[in-house]
Amino acid sequence: MPIIDGLEDTGLWGAPSVLPRDKDNGVEDNQWCYWGGNPVLGADGKYHIAVCRWPESTGHHGWFESEVAHCVSDNPIGPYRVTQTIVKKGHNPEVLRLPNGRFALHVLNGNNVYEADKMQGPWSRVGTIRISSRGFRPTDRVGSNLTTEFRPDGSVIVMKKDGDVAISRSGVVGPYQMVSANNYARATGYPEDPVVWRSRHQYHAIYNHAQDRKSAYMRSLDGVHWRHETGLPYDASTTFYENGVSNQWYKIERPKVLQDALGRATHLSLAVMDVSKGADKGNDNHSSKNLILPLVTEKLVSLVGGSPVTAATKTITLRIQGEAGFDPRAEMDLESLRLGSDSLVNYGGGCQAIGAEPDGRDLLVTFEGRHGARGRDYDFKLLGETKTGDLVFGYALLPGKSATAAALITLPARVEAGDGGAVLQSTLENWGLEPSGETTAVVLRDSGEGEEPVARTSCPSIEPYGSAPISIPLPASTGAGDEYRVVLARSSSLGEYWRRVDDTHASVEFDGEWARHDKPNADYYRGNERVSSTLGDEVTFSFEGVRARVYGLIGRGMGSYAVYVDGQYAETFRCNWAPVSRARLYQTELLSDGPHTLRLVKTKTDLNGEVSIDFFSYESEANAPAAPRSLGP
Repeated sequence: MPIIDGLEDTGLWGAPSVLPRDKDNGVEDNQWCYWGGNPVLGADGKYHIAVCRWPESTGHHGWFESEVAHCVSDNPIGPYRVTQTIVKKGHNPEVLRLPNGRFALHVLNGNNVYEADKMQGPWSRVGTIRISSRGFRPTDRVGSNLTTEFRPDGSVIVMKKDGDVAISRSGVVGPYQMVSANNYARATGYPEDPVVWRSRHQYHAIYNHAQDRKSAYMRSLDGVHWRHETGLPYDASTTFYENGVSNQWYKIERPKVLQDALGRATHLSLAVMDVSKGADKGNDNHSSKNLILPLVTEKLVSLVGGSPVTAATKTITLRIQGEAGFDPRAEMDLESLRLGSDSLVNYGGGCQAIGAEPDGRDLLVTFEGRHGARGRDYDFKLLGETKTGDLVFGYALLPGKSATAAALITLPARVEAGDGGAVLQSTLENWGLEPSGETTAVVLRDSGEGEEPVARTSCPSIEPYGSAPISIPLPASTGAGDEYRVVLARSSSLGEYWRRVDDTHASVEFDGEWARHDKPNADYYRGNERVSSTLGDEVTFSFEGVRARVYGLIGRGMGSYAVYVDGQYAETFRCNWAPVSRARLYQTELLSDGPHTLRLVKTKTDLNGEVSIDFFSYESEANAPAAPRSLGP
């Protein structure tokens, strides 16, 4: 972080770990607790933040009565000057610039939406965001701490606190239709409070793991189907100033970004605290503030030529575009550059530069080597350095991929009685911006031996925002405990093909004092789960593929697992939070295609409650449903 006007400690609140610091970074003072807020550039050329605040005397939990204040600065980092209160009661505000130049602001409180001509206000309430869960969730709960972004056609995407995504064609207020759920890599550690933004061909999201004091990053071509990228955007450790002095914040939450004219994130805005939330009692030396970090901005890169990239592709040419303040012809360290799937590039792999030549203000770089492209990849990542050691990164869309392509989903399936037996009913929808083309819907059944395809039907091409009913007769062998779901053959937007495996399957081995709970009328996969309250109890899932997930119960007072992948310790996670069944407890990193083991050991962190296992799933190209004709009508 650059230093605005020196580092100070006299007269500032805070534990020794956050002193000295730059009080002119972001928004802070000794009278108020500040939390969240995203900077935006106004028509006046100044930077504005709508930030929530409450009196420091009430401690952190005074946020229940927080208000939204307007702040302004000549510099995106600060110092910001508070001008006035703009919403008398509101928490966790987010501001969105509307196509007509106005601003929309929504808050946690009732998901109320306000609009104004300028950030200073006046702000007028225009409605309340409402979301229809459409069977993706057991109730129509709207969720809270929403984040919004415009799509290329002017529709609006909203991501809920829990990672569910919905889309509105009627502006920020909505109504919204849910299109995907459970997009986070896992539900443990209390993931929450995402920020979504769109730059060039894709959407980005950062969300916070409150209990783990970490964060995660995912991105999407269509805003509907999401994929995670390895690494932590931030964690609650250390922030560094340009002179090497550091502050260590106990809590770093509520990420928001400042975007440039191309949508690229240039600054990260965060809510930070010096102690735990419970330790800030009010009328003490502790508080919270808004902190702003400058980001390395992604470069404008694109692949040259329109030929498809396959395993047989020998060389790839990349255009690195010159722009104000960046001359790739003079600045790039060619030897440092890597290009390809992020699954390789993030670990130092990928293609290497073998030559370069200028093209006007741009630099054309030729790469050779293993690019690692898989079905899930819609772009290639560039990673490297300048000759002075500055980070360079960017994403180049692959030939044949489109940010407006069809985005097909199927609504949660239901089984109904028909004249000739059981019939599976669902709906196929296209939430992309282009027609889908014909596809095939395949029914997977799990009768206890793992999922297998049992029926199929052809689906017509669907226009953007269109839908078509799916009605498929089920085999006469359908059992009372069988579970069904619908997948699309060879048409996943991510090229990810997952199969579920119940805890009773032979590939799942329990060691210890696990108890089987049969709950046929409860929300458990195939009506059962395994539960342990004994430290050291283990469960091992053996699979062949590239990733695995484990599902179970999250609840108040529940315990923790230590995770081992192929015998190597990965991390420990907690299952303690508000009750959720069939929750995704953990997802492995992307692995080499082949045999692997995922082992979980009940361990103790701050709680020693029981833990549960409901089912597993694994990803493999071999799982892709080819929909053979032998599957029936």
